Amino acid sequence: MGAAAGLALGLLSVQYLETLLYRVQPKSFTMLAGPLLVIIAAALLAALPAVYRAVRIDPASTLRSE
Repeated sequence: MGAAAGLALGLLSVQYLETLLYRVQPKSFTMLAGPLLVIIAAALLAALPAVYRAVRIDPASTLRSE
């Protein structure tokens, strides 16, 4: 829901962005995909320690302890 709201607000602010950016089209694919890829990469990097910890745990010993 937040991504959809951010995309909608980004597309609504196109007129303002066109005055700030010289020879760059704010609606171009690279201008929309670039920040999206950075956010996805940051989320994956943030999840990496938790995934690494979860992979190292033996499921059978965890189930026996409960």
